[in-house]
Amino acid sequence: MQHETDIFLNFEQTLAAGGCQREWLLGLIEEEVIVVQGQPEHSEYSGFQLARIRRAARIGRDFEASIPATALIMRLLDELEELRKSQPALSD
Repeated sequence: MQHETDIFLNFEQTLAAGGCQREWLLGLIEEEVIVVQGQPEHSEYSGFQLARIRRAARIGRDFEASIPATALIMRLLDELEELRKSQPALSD
């Protein structure tokens, strides 16, 4: 979902803002953690995508996870968030 106030960065700006290496970001895109239209180096990245990149970086660093392992963890977290959204709040 895009908002008028969302930021958009080019590839180089995204690398700098995310504090990540080129090959690592390309690996995230290959694993479909980040979805882009066209060639990654010529795409725009939203604030939402930047947040996902930063989250993936924390996961990779904290768990010393490879890119495929980081992608798996991200998918599992996404599924967990979707399940929580679909379940009504449980009362005590």
